[in-house]
Amino acid sequence: MMCKINHNAYFSLFMAIVLLFLLPPSSRSQEAVDSPSAKELADLLDVIENPEKRGAFIKDLRGLIEAKKALDSNGRGDTLGGGEDKQLLIVPWVFERFEEAIRAARNLAATMHGLIRNAPETALSIKSFFVQSENRSRMLTLFMDAGVAALLAILSALLLARPVGLAIAGMRTLPSKIGWGSVYIFLKGVPYLVLVVSFPILFELMPSFPVGRTILTLLFVLLFVYRVIMTLAHVLLSPDEPHRRIISVSDENAQYLWIWTRRLAMYAFFYFMITRSFLWSEMASPHFSLLRAGLLIPFPVMLMVFVLQVAREIRTGQKKKDTHEDIEKPSGKRKNHLRSALTSYWPILATGYIWAVFLTLMFQYGKGFEYLFRATIGTMMTVFVTLGCLRALDEAFRRFFRINEGVSERFPALEEKANRYMEIVRKGLTALVVCIAFGVIGEIWGVPVSEVVASDTAGSVILRAITIIFTLAILVSIIEICNALSAYLLSERRARRKKEISQKKKTLIPVLRTAINIAAAFVGGIIILDRLGVNTTPILAGAGIVGLAVGFGSQTLVKDVINGLFILFEESIRVGDYATVGNQEGIVESVGLRTVKLRDMNGTVHVIPNSTIDSLSNYSKVFSRTLMDIGIGYREDVDEVIEILKELGEELQNDSEYGPDILEPLEVLGLERFEDSAVIIRARFKTRPLKQWGVKREFYRRLKRVFDERGIEIPFPHQTIYMGEPKKGKAPPLRVTIDEQGEGAS
Repeated sequence: MMCKINHNAYFSLFMAIVLLFLLPPSSRSQEAVDSPSAKELADLLDVIENPEKRGAFIKDLRGLIEAKKALDSNGRGDTLGGGEDKQLLIVPWVFERFEEAIRAARNLAATMHGLIRNAPETALSIKSFFVQSENRSRMLTLFMDAGVAALLAILSALLLARPVGLAIAGMRTLPSKIGWGSVYIFLKGVPYLVLVVSFPILFELMPSFPVGRTILTLLFVLLFVYRVIMTLAHVLLSPDEPHRRIISVSDENAQYLWIWTRRLAMYAFFYFMITRSFLWSEMASPHFSLLRAGLLIPFPVMLMVFVLQVAREIRTGQKKKDTHEDIEKPSGKRKNHLRSALTSYWPILATGYIWAVFLTLMFQYGKGFEYLFRATIGTMMTVFVTLGCLRALDEAFRRFFRINEGVSERFPALEEKANRYMEIVRKGLTALVVCIAFGVIGEIWGVPVSEVVASDTAGSVILRAITIIFTLAILVSIIEICNALSAYLLSERRARRKKEISQKKKTLIPVLRTAINIAAAFVGGIIILDRLGVNTTPILAGAGIVGLAVGFGSQTLVKDVINGLFILFEESIRVGDYATVGNQEGIVESVGLRTVKLRDMNGTVHVIPNSTIDSLSNYSKVFSRTLMDIGIGYREDVDEVIEILKELGEELQNDSEYGPDILEPLEVLGLERFEDSAVIIRARFKTRPLKQWGVKREFYRRLKRVFDERGIEIPFPHQTIYMGEPKKGKAPPLRVTIDEQGEGAS
């Protein structure tokens, strides 16, 4: 009867599932509105009657049940590590586990109460266990196996004492420290390995309690792991022998890390020994999870204390460093805000991460721990790759854009000039690498960075940002190229190579450079505003209206600009010319679209608006002439004087200092006019611009010397001297003395 009932139940369940999967979804959502068709029922009957079809259907049905179970388990919130629904249901799950832990604690308390109440009986059972001679002999055999294994381990340690000493002595340089350090770790672990291997062999030869064998094997394995870890830490830190230390830390920090490594290793040994031993007891099944969670709590507490201690030391050292830098460089110091932020907030992130890892272990949240583990490994790899890229980037910029030390000493400002925008490019590439790294880390931790970047809004923002950066790059390139060309065309080296820079270039190049820079900045600003979403049409219209209003309201300014353009393009005057503009005279310092600036001989600068210039005299247009009117006495021979002038002109033209400034030989125009006391002879030189006055002064100096040597008179006006007459009578006579040669009087 029971078989018949089970068969009918299974058949009913089978029919329900078949109908469920044969009907379409729309039909299944209705409550028995439509019934299956005759063909569907016939197909179902064929499946039931045919053994082969029935077996295949049962196999498919079992696979469907397993898939359904898997989907149900994924849908309950175990999707933290990358499920399709992407829902993080860890909070409800944690509360459920917390309630389970409370119930387990209650059960454990009840169990402990029962154990305490039954303690006398338990003591009697233990006593009865050891009273039996068979149990005592088996316990003695177990201890004998462990003792022999320990003796073998001690003998192996004594045999390896000399090789261990040689390995320690060989640790001198860094490569030898690494090589001999590995040998030292192996040699120190061999005795414990002997203990782990020899004990099971001895137990097979002399068997005793299996549970005792398991516990002692666990003890020996944990001792081996503990010794290897501590030996590795000793090789890396070497707290008592700094010269053998591999990690470059101070003695105090080495001792500090050694203490914390020993603390964590000892507690890990204690944790695994207790939990693994408890797992084989009768209480393990109901209370192992609670004991495991309670023993795990000291791990995050110890690590949190360690992180906070390290953070405190880092902050203290950073404050001392900043104070020292402030004393050495009281001004011009720029603080690294990113470094300060990392120094302040990394302990919070580290503490949160530590507790997150251990909470997943405490509550046995396998998916969560797997998620944290994979995300941590991925983050570490991403950080290492990012640091490598940043290091390679810095090294590339340092090698390819490095200025030789000798050149830097000779030209202190050259490095800043040559690498003016390289630092901006380097920082931009660094920011790009860091952003990519953060995006990858976000994807690793489940943040949909790629979906955000691929969205229309983010794509538009990125495209606009690229356009703005590209526009700024073109704008800066245009301005820098314009400035570089201007500096090159006006450079002194080019002037020495080509003898002279055109005064027109000196005047027009700065004006054109300013105009190009303003135009480029205006156009670039309009493009950037447009990319930022600002409607630039009103700005352009307003600029046109403002320009028109300024044109009507500032007619004088327009006149200045128009006159300035004619002066510039006609090249009436140039920078460096000596000219008379209006009623002012001096060296032209600048010719602009609005004003002309002159500096006179007294150093006074005169600013003359272009609209007021009605006359202009340029004394240095292409070349200059110096006109000289030379007066001689009526008794002198004019032809002789003309020959003297020609001789002096030829002598001055052949002079190394003044000759290059004289373009043509002295031109003696002849006797110009007769004056009251002198005959005037006119001559002139053709010189380079602005050199006429220097040539004229030198010619007069030499002419005076020659006239004095040859006795040629340079006449001067005669005057009658009246001594005056006092009221009381005539003035005393003026005494005149004539020397013996009769050449003069006094």
